[in-house]
This record gives sequence, structure tokens and C-alpha cells, in this order.
Amino acid sequence: MERPWTIDDPVRAYRTVRQRTEALAQPLGPEDQVVQSMPDASPTKWHRAHTTWFFEEFLLRPAGGLTPVDPAYRYLFNSYYEAVGPRQAR
Repeated sequence: MERPWTIDDPVRAYRTVRQRTEALAQPLGPEDQVVQSMPDASPTKWHRAHTTWFFEEFLLRPAGGLTPVDPAYRYLFNSYYEAVGPRQAR
């Protein structure tokens, strides 16, 4: 399947990916998104927040001028990136 965007257009890429994420999550109710189906898989709700934080942290902030939505997100939604600072246990 051909992508409707290129890496040269990060805003369009983000919007396309975000729309797809929302479409995949649309049939899920609130209770469905908080279930951890297995120890190695975080709940859908957490993944949605993590990817949003990732975009803010690694794409928007380096571009300059962005004030984080909530500084606590840096800890709450960072489970991998030690260079960012303290992180949530996996």
C-alpha cells in the first residue's frame, strides 16, 4: 500500500497516522482501552498517550517554541528513553 505522505512532510505524516490511530481505536469503549491483555503489552490508552508524548518530545520540542502540555508526561509516558530522564518502569 502506498503512503499518502512522505517523510518530507511530517505534519501530513503525523495527521495521517493520527487519523489511522483514531480509526483503529474508534470501536473501543473506555473500558476496552484500559485493559492490559498480557504483561508485555500496555493498554491501548497508554499507547495512545505515549505516541502523542513522543511526537511532542522528539519532534515538536526540538523545533523550538513548544511548551509541554504537562511536564509530568515526560515521566509518565517515557518507558524507553533513558536520555530524556527518569522513566516509567516497563
